[in-house]
Amino acid sequence: MKNFVLFLLIAFWSVNVLADDGVVSQNTLFDDADIIVRAAPQKSSDNSLSDKSKNQAVESAKNLLRQTPHRLTIKGLPSSVSSAQSTKQLHERPTSPAPFGLLWNSSIASTREQGIKLNLVEIKDHPNSFEALNLPKPINFFDRIFVSYGLTDQLYRILAYSKYENDTPSASHILAQYHTYSDYLDKKYGNMQQQFTPATITKTIPDEKDKEKEITIEETAPLGNPDFLSQLASGTAVLYSTYHNDEVEATLSIGVNGDNQSFLVIEYRNLQILKQQENNTIDAL
Repeated sequence: MKNFVLFLLIAFWSVNVLADDGVVSQNTLFDDADIIVRAAPQKSSDNSLSDKSKNQAVESAKNLLRQTPHRLTIKGLPSSVSSAQSTKQLHERPTSPAPFGLLWNSSIASTREQGIKLNLVEIKDHPNSFEALNLPKPINFFDRIFVSYGLTDQLYRILAYSKYENDTPSASHILAQYHTYSDYLDKKYGNMQQQFTPATITKTIPDEKDKEKEITIEETAPLGNPDFLSQLASGTAVLYSTYHNDEVEATLSIGVNGDNQSFLVIEYRNLQILKQQENNTIDAL
């Protein structure tokens, strides 16, 4: 009996010692998710954000609002087009002839049914854009054609790039092509308006009052001057023309790449489709 009482006293003493030392019983199970680290209480001044931190938070929120979500497409079909829409509904929409044998207002699916190959590309501000190959009415001079369908799956924009050309310093080759296609576009769409921003040339000439002195003057460089190609490349000179009828607006311009090769660009936009999209947006607001 005395031995049993002594055993109980020793056991009771051992439990108290372990509890005081903070040892956890081996029968207690836990994992990392159960561990909570409690920080020491902070002073009131530490809980408030500094002005710099507040500004950073505001800027982060603004940047988030400025971002546009990237829409995912499956087999070229815009995510905005409901999967419940039948192919028949997509093809019943009215279309009209477009450059290179394309059809304005056509869907991606119906364009592919024409036998046209569409390769997805990324063009800023123009979602669901593709490079179009195997066109019904190709023009050899224009070897890169891009089409845009937007979020409503309607062909509303066509962008055509000509082949790169090794040109003269005065850009005489591309200027000849520019005038040729300008005449074509004017005959088809009309209302041609040419916009030319000339480069400014600084020249030094003798002073008429004092022949021993020189004065500096500025002159505007004419179209096709001896340095016209480099002026186009640097952007100090700009040349383009616009054309339009009730349905389509076209813009013809000259570009120069990093290798000083010149090329033409034609942008076509369907004004009726763009106007309808604008009206739909206003109506929804």
